[in-house]
Amino acid sequence: MQQRLLTLLSEQFQPSRRLGEQLGIERDQARYLVQRLIHEGYPIEVSKALGVRVEPGTPLPQVLEPLLRGSFGRPYRYLGHTTSTQDVLRQWAEDGAPEGAVVLAERQSAGRGRMGRPWISTPGSSLTFSLLLRPRSPIALLPLAVGVALREAVGLGGLKWPNDLLAPDGRKLAGILVEARVGTSSPGLVILGIGLNVRPPVPPGAAALSEFGPVNRAELLARLLEELENQYENLSKPERILEDWKKYSVTLGQEVTVKTPRGELRGRALDLAEDGALVVESQGATERIAAGDVSLIGRLGG
Repeated sequence: MQQRLLTLLSEQFQPSRRLGEQLGIERDQARYLVQRLIHEGYPIEVSKALGVRVEPGTPLPQVLEPLLRGSFGRPYRYLGHTTSTQDVLRQWAEDGAPEGAVVLAERQSAGRGRMGRPWISTPGSSLTFSLLLRPRSPIALLPLAVGVALREAVGLGGLKWPNDLLAPDGRKLAGILVEARVGTSSPGLVILGIGLNVRPPVPPGAAALSEFGPVNRAELLARLLEELENQYENLSKPERILEDWKKYSVTLGQEVTVKTPRGELRGRALDLAEDGALVVESQGATERIAAGDVSLIGRLGG
């Protein structure tokens, strides 16, 4: 019944009585269901005078579907609260979800980013979602491709290797998590997680996209899924991904520290290798970093 109610909500206020009539229940029962949805994390506004609505820009399935321009986001599951969209989508993938399936949650109790860091969001403040990929091309450049897609969709900021989008002032706007399982007898399975700060509150040292202009979350999600699909198709054109990433880079040419499994390295980021590794000059030698956590020296939010 709660999910049926969710399909009836829109950005326009509706009286609880009307919602109850559409569901075949009393007004007080409809109000109770609305409170349950709010408790679960859905960004719903209630006005005694006007009724009930979702916050403008909420990526409800019925709002998102007409905005989609490709196959990513079909099918789509929109949740108020869950442990982790990565885990939900992984189970859905095991049950046969097609490539391009998306799970988005307003709030996660066990959301995670790179290096095991927690990812915290509050209802209506971000876009935290996971996308299912079943790649047929090598995925070494996938994190860079996703970074390019983020920058293209958002329209501002710069890319920090390997996969963070920073605001113009250096604070973090978005992060990417790639969890891959490659099998020999079945197509590779990749669960791509994205967390994008849209409006406050945000963690310390982070930025919200709304600080730089108005944002409609549903429209932004549709645009981002379109750009992700475009860049995913470019995995067969590695030179293009590398060129586009370098265009938006705030890493190359900068002094950096890189935490790697072998320890911490400090030097100047020179270039990207053909497989997306970061090339760093340190103490007169050139180091190739395949995986690590980069901080930009002397830059806010590094």
